[in-house]
Amino acid sequence: MATLDDVNSPRGYVDSLALTPDATLVATGERGGEIRVWPTAGEATPAVLGTQKEVIADLAFSPDGRLLASLGRQKEGALRLWRRPDTGAEWTEAASMPMGRCLALRFDGSGSRLGVLCETEVLIVDVATTQTIFQLPNQHRELLTAFDLSADGRRVMTAGHDGELSVRDTTTASLVRSFSVGRSRRPYAPPRGLDPPEVFAVVVALSADGSVAAAVTIEGTVYVWDVATGKQLFDHADKEAGGPPPGSLRFAADGGLLAPTGDRYGLRYVDVARKTSHDLTAGPKAYQTVAITDRGNAFAMVTPSLIRSRLTYAVEVWRIDAPRNAPRTVSAGAPRS
Repeated sequence: MATLDDVNSPRGYVDSLALTPDATLVATGERGGEIRVWPTAGEATPAVLGTQKEVIADLAFSPDGRLLASLGRQKEGALRLWRRPDTGAEWTEAASMPMGRCLALRFDGSGSRLGVLCETEVLIVDVATTQTIFQLPNQHRELLTAFDLSADGRRVMTAGHDGELSVRDTTTASLVRSFSVGRSRRPYAPPRGLDPPEVFAVVVALSADGSVAAAVTIEGTVYVWDVATGKQLFDHADKEAGGPPPGSLRFAADGGLLAPTGDRYGLRYVDVARKTSHDLTAGPKAYQTVAITDRGNAFAMVTPSLIRSRLTYAVEVWRIDAPRNAPRTVSAGAPRS
């Protein structure tokens, strides 16, 4: 593991993370509004983007790594597009549009469309024109909690706080398949006098062509389904697991699934066909947020540490296609007294 020099920021907690497809750059977003883009090799000097004093709710790199989308929360809740035309060039703000109360971002496989999850709708934005070209109102009984856009851009998956999930066509908005994760999988009943726990999906994922769907619930249960038939392909309920970190679910190119471990201290690979899984990483610190490349060949995670009343963050980047390589660590600290 290579450890870079500590870099502390007074602006706030690190909440969001993005990784380029080739794993050469990782971006961190802070609660105070600062975005930093770090190289994962060589000199660990980040580029600093923007000084907006709003929470950076999510970040996403385009498939070519030259565009970074950021989603602010509070104030106008702006969606901003940051562009770097060439390697080594400076990042500049290319576009900005107000979005309201929105939560997450997802590029399609071409980079021409960007999905945006808001509390009451899902929007798909044309990147070239920054115009909304598809609007899907919330079809669930309660607020939206998670979403994903298939790489081919044809299907969108949403989850609601009611425990229901749906896969819809992005052209017609018609329902392709629905699922439910609302039943608690805990092996013990709640204490007397307490209502049964509310169970809903925290992260969801679609395969590249939208034919397979996955979700992890607030209880840490992992589900995988065949969208065409509705058949459940895999499930694993951990009696002690908790809700997974943001960004911690993605299908790999071979059809396997990258998912969090039940204790949030690692990431695992699920072989859906064989209904087995094994840990890829495990460590002494819980993951706060995770970013996985679209092909599932690399991932990054944020781990917080409290040292002498100062909260700092480490960002580890792992390449799955070279598992013997040690992770590279980027310290993206945010001290708090």
